[in-house]
Amino acid sequence: MERKTDKGMDYLREFPKMKKWINTCICCGKSGYDPSMPEVLTRNCGQGEFKTAFARYIRDYFQEMNVNELGICEECQRVQGKLQGKKTMD
Repeated sequence: MERKTDKGMDYLREFPKMKKWINTCICCGKSGYDPSMPEVLTRNCGQGEFKTAFARYIRDYFQEMNVNELGICEECQRVQGKLQGKKTMD
C-alpha cells in the first residue's frame, strides 16, 4: 500500500514549483506543508489568473508542519529541549 507522503512526493516531482510550500525538517527529514500556504493558490497563464487545485492536493498529501528558522520541526525541538535539560542535570 502506497503512503500519502509517497504520493505527495510524486506530486511534487510533477509540479516542482509547489515545493516552496513544503517544509522539511533537517533533523528527522519529515515533510509537511507550510501553515502560511494560502487556502487557494492561483496561476497566471497569460490570459488572466485562475484558481488551481494545488493547495488542496498538498493538504491531502501532507500534514501541516512548522519549522523554526534553522529548519527544525516542533517534534525535534521538543526532543532536543528534553535532551538539553538532561545535560544540565548531569
